[in-house]
Amino acid sequence: MPWCKPGIKTNRNWVISPSKTILQRRWNRLVQERDPAAKQELFKETRDRTLDKEALQIPGHPHPPIHLRIERGPCPTPIRIARRALDRQWLIPDGRVIDFARPELWQADIDCQIFVAEQHTQRLQTGAGLLFTALVPDMHYFNGNGGRVLPLMHADRTPNITPGLLPHLANSYGLQQVLPEDLLAYIAAVTAHPAFTERYADDLNSLGARVPLTSDRDLWHEAISVGRHVLWASTFGTRCIDPDDGRPAGTWNWWRRLHPEITYAREIASGCLPSAVNYDVEHQHLDIEGGIFTGVTPRMRDYSTGGRNVLDSWLAYRSDRNVGKVTSELDRERPERWEPDWSRELVEVLAVLRHLTNLEPQQAEILSRIVTGPLIDVAELVRRHVLPVPERARHARTGPDHALLPGMDTVDGQLPGPVEPLSLPNDSASTTPPTAHPSTHPVRRARRRRGPA
Repeated sequence: MPWCKPGIKTNRNWVISPSKTILQRRWNRLVQERDPAAKQELFKETRDRTLDKEALQIPGHPHPPIHLRIERGPCPTPIRIARRALDRQWLIPDGRVIDFARPELWQADIDCQIFVAEQHTQRLQTGAGLLFTALVPDMHYFNGNGGRVLPLMHADRTPNITPGLLPHLANSYGLQQVLPEDLLAYIAAVTAHPAFTERYADDLNSLGARVPLTSDRDLWHEAISVGRHVLWASTFGTRCIDPDDGRPAGTWNWWRRLHPEITYAREIASGCLPSAVNYDVEHQHLDIEGGIFTGVTPRMRDYSTGGRNVLDSWLAYRSDRNVGKVTSELDRERPERWEPDWSRELVEVLAVLRHLTNLEPQQAEILSRIVTGPLIDVAELVRRHVLPVPERARHARTGPDHALLPGMDTVDGQLPGPVEPLSLPNDSASTTPPTAHPSTHPVRRARRRRGPA
C-alpha cells in the first residue's frame, strides 16, 4: 500500500470531543469573545493557524471565506473521526481551526474506504500490528504517539496497492481476480493480533509492518475469511457486511444477537462524570460509577494497542479529568455529566473487543502455518516486475487525470526484461520451506529508491 499520509493533526485539543454539545459550546465562546487578545488566547494560535490566516478547505466540509477573527456564525456540524483506537469522537470540520487537516484523506473518505493505521516510529512489543477504521483517523490514532494512515482506496476508487500485485496474486492462486478487499482482509488476519507483534518484536522498529504472503491457495482463502471478520468488527459493522456469515450491518443493536452476554445491566449515575473504573474479574463486570456492563472478559479488559489500554483510554476522555495538555481555556469546557449516548457506544466498543479477542487464537494459528509454509517472496515479486514500487504509486489519485489506460497499471518506465512463462502457484516454493523472517520474505512497502533496484 504505497500511498500513505499522517492522520489529522489539529494542534489544538478543543476542536475534538466525545460530546457534540461541548464542541458547540466551545465554538460559541470563541466567536462571541470581543476582546482580541482573549480571543487569540482561546483560539491557541500556531505557526500554521491564526485568527487572520487563510486556510485550505476540507474537501466535503467547506468553511466560510472569512477570517475567524470576524466569524460570528454557528458551529459547523461536528463529524465523527477515529480519535484513538476504537474511540470515535467528534471534530469541528473547519479548516481554519485545524493545522493539518490532510485534504487527501478527506478526498478519499468514500463509502468503501478502510483506513489502515500503523505505528511506524516506535518499537511494538504488544498488541496488534495494524489497526483498521472506516473513519478518517487522527494522527495519534494507534496509541497516542504518532503514526500514519494507509487508505485502501484512492479518491478515484482505484486501489492503493502496488501496481501488478493483485494480478500476480490471482495468477499465483489460479483465480480470475483478487479484489483489493481480499488483500486487506488477508493483511488484517495476519497482523491484527498480539501473536504477530510478539513474533516480529525485534523487527517492528523500522518503517512499516511487513506482511508474509502465503503461496498456499487454501491458506489464502482461510486468512481472508478470518480477516473479513477483523475488518467488520474494527469498523463497527460498516464494512465487509455479510449477515449470513455473522457480520450484520452496524445498526444500533447489531451486537445483541452475536454477543448477548454483553449488556448494560445497571445505569451509570447521571449527575457526574466517572472518577474511577472497577473490574470484577470473577463476574466479568465493568463497574463505572455504579453502572454495570456485563460480559467483559479479562482479555477484553487488558486489550491494548502499542502499550495503550483501549478501555482505559476510551473512558479517560469521558471522565472527570482532562486528558492531554491544556493549551486553551476552551479545553476546560468539558461535559459535566455522563451522556446517555456514551453507554450505547461503550457496549459497541465491548462487542468489538469481544469479537476481535475471540479471533486471536485462530489468527495466531494461521500466521504460524503461513510462515512455516511456502511464501511468495520479494525475489519473486521483483522477477515479476511488481517490485520495486513505481514512484507514481506513492501519490494520491484524486480524479480522471490519474486514470490509466487498460493494461497500463504495471508500466512505469521500468527497464524491460525477458518474457517469462506464467508460473504455477508454487513456482517460488522449494522442497524446503523458506525461512520465514520478515526481513527477507514478507512483502515490504519498498522505501523510496533512486536509480535501478
